[in-house]
Amino acid sequence: MPFYRKRVWAGLYLLLIFFVAVALFYSFLQQNRLDTDLTSLLPDDGQNTQAQQMAKMRMNQRMNRDIVVLVGSKSPDKAVEAAQMIQQKWQDSHIFQSVTGKLEPDIAALQASMQRLSLAVVSEQSWRNIINQPEEAFARQAQTLVNPFAERSILPVDQDWLGLGNIIMHQASQDGPVYYNFQTGWLNIDDGDTTWVLLRARLPEKAGLINVPDGLLKVIHDTQASQDVQVLMAGGAIFAAENKATGEKESQYMSILGMGLTFLLLLLLFRSLRILYLLLPLAVGILFGLAATVMLFGHIHILTLVVGTSLMGVLLDFPLHWLASGVIQQQWNRWQALHIAAKAFLLSLIITLLGYAALLITPLPILQQTAIFSAAALISAFLFSLLCLPAFFSTTQAYIYPQALSAMLSFGKFIVRKRQIMVQKKWPVLLILLLIGGGLLRLNTQDDIRQWANLSPQWMAQAQKIGLLTQTMPSGQYFVLQADNDDELLLKSRTLGKSLQDLVIQKQLSGFQSLDQWVMPLSIQKQRQQDVSRLSSNTDNWRDLVNLGIDDHSIRDYLTGLQKLPLQTISQSLDNELGTAWQDLYLGKMSNGKVAAIVSLSGVSQVTALQKLADKNNGIYFVNNLQALNQLFTHTRNQAIALKIASYLVAIVLLAYAFGWRKGFLMLAVPVLSSLACLAVFAYAGWPLSLFAIFGLFLVTAIGMDYAIYVSVKQMAVAERLAGVLLAATTTMISFAILGFSATPAIASFGRSVALGVFFSMILALALLPGADNRGRCNESV
Repeated sequence: MPFYRKRVWAGLYLLLIFFVAVALFYSFLQQNRLDTDLTSLLPDDGQNTQAQQMAKMRMNQRMNRDIVVLVGSKSPDKAVEAAQMIQQKWQDSHIFQSVTGKLEPDIAALQASMQRLSLAVVSEQSWRNIINQPEEAFARQAQTLVNPFAERSILPVDQDWLGLGNIIMHQASQDGPVYYNFQTGWLNIDDGDTTWVLLRARLPEKAGLINVPDGLLKVIHDTQASQDVQVLMAGGAIFAAENKATGEKESQYMSILGMGLTFLLLLLLFRSLRILYLLLPLAVGILFGLAATVMLFGHIHILTLVVGTSLMGVLLDFPLHWLASGVIQQQWNRWQALHIAAKAFLLSLIITLLGYAALLITPLPILQQTAIFSAAALISAFLFSLLCLPAFFSTTQAYIYPQALSAMLSFGKFIVRKRQIMVQKKWPVLLILLLIGGGLLRLNTQDDIRQWANLSPQWMAQAQKIGLLTQTMPSGQYFVLQADNDDELLLKSRTLGKSLQDLVIQKQLSGFQSLDQWVMPLSIQKQRQQDVSRLSSNTDNWRDLVNLGIDDHSIRDYLTGLQKLPLQTISQSLDNELGTAWQDLYLGKMSNGKVAAIVSLSGVSQVTALQKLADKNNGIYFVNNLQALNQLFTHTRNQAIALKIASYLVAIVLLAYAFGWRKGFLMLAVPVLSSLACLAVFAYAGWPLSLFAIFGLFLVTAIGMDYAIYVSVKQMAVAERLAGVLLAATTTMISFAILGFSATPAIASFGRSVALGVFFSMILALALLPGADNRGRCNESV
């Protein structure tokens, strides 16, 4: 007696299902295992230095945890009022770590920082103007004393006779369009007759793309809907939150729609509610797929879940092959039919699992996750169908509609007849091959990380407008610098900055941010101490101040104090509110003893010129995340194609062993030609061939092999084989065709490739059937 007929195995398997369900439920209670972060699907991109890894983490944090909000109105008071309401509402939501709006700086602390940094952070051009024309610098301070409308620093005039305070304040704000409004305490941007008020919200440390707070999207939508002023928002977390919501919604409605249509079709054909028992292997398959993925990866990505739940049609293949004989045979023996179907399906399952095992070699976690999910789901659903499902079909037997059976037989005869005509005349086969070849020649291969998610045009437009208003448009490109010490790092940054400034002038770059724009090397700070010493030796420099009655000793004491200021390291210069904009750029000391920093770029239009500035031997690395990822996808796609070809070689060996070489090659032609025909349709339809489409063809290979093997089982009547393939193909095409309408380009590409591939596999597999009479008996005329 086969093991699957022994009840003890069914009991043990049901017990295993129970424990897996409890463990998975407990795991989700402990932690949210659903991941929406696109970057978590990406492999290590080859950045193996500590500095590059830290830079990547720092730049991702900048873009993914922070949300920028601009509130605009023609009435400044109205804009400020709305901004205050948003700030209070967001703080009360407890979603954000901080919401920065109105600034109430510690004036005493700012004054102390400004005095301490007086020699260290003044730009080279500003310092040169002071030293070359000191009389003008002191004269400006004299005018400030007598002109009540002159721009004033937060430093008292008698503590800043050279006017360094205003220079430092302008540098701290980077001289951009964003300015601090001393009257309101808010950061403003003036855009024509519209005043914009700036807010910044930061999500908790563990939040961002990896763990989007559940209520974030609702707060975002409520904020925009409840305001009568213009509200713009930008941040990576907004895209992640929307992708999470879209993915969950798609997963739900696509699963429900696919399942509903599939079982509606089966109910119409079988006319028995007993067919609903097929929901059980579906549920078991998805349960084990989830559990295996979470166990191995610690989480399951939303894209994996969407793709995985579309496997319903595939999970039904084995039970439908088995039941197909039951609706045709007058005297159906469920165990005999199960034994015949299981032998055929087991070979197909082995070939399928080999294909999934090949995907585990690829470097992309998304392919690895989907392979694990699919393999676990197929194995567990097969075991449930083998061990438990026969108990639900033990006494009664459903019969398919005679009209449906007649239509199936007619369709099978039509395929066989057309096959015979094509083989005899030859030219139709040649024409089809020419069409396929023409399609392959015009195939457009394209892989882009932006295809992995549906980037909302609404949020993209808002992010672009914020970038234009603030004149900061962050990009995925930046430089990482390494040096032996801080001084060498700043000098290297300054040299690179000169080249970058040339690119800004050439409009190949809109701007950049580097540490040398904030703090000077220690050697230059020492030189400035000497400059102050020379300046203080000539009393004529501050004659205008003396003429206003300012005590000469007060000016000399100021210059002496300036000369004795302690030198400031990079870390010391950033340890205050004034250096906030540059704090993320300094990476500090690495384990190799070197220090590192980032040079961030914005508005990149030409990458080639930037690549030429990189010099790895000199510790200057150019990082282009988008290009690196797209190159990785291309490499992975080519690798996947090679693995697919290798899987064909393994498959032909197994098929030849089971059916002989001639029959084996005929059976292998089913998935091969189906895949090629699918690629041709992609080309003629103008759809780009992405990595996800290639992955879909892996599944097509498995399904095509399943159909080819099944139609070759001689122990079954032709009608049984025909019904099994048609039922399995129809249910599979339903679930994957629905995916083809997904808003996510990657998912849509995957769904289209599988649905088309299954259709062609069905046609080609049925073409291998021998002829049959009206009752489905074999005529043995192949």
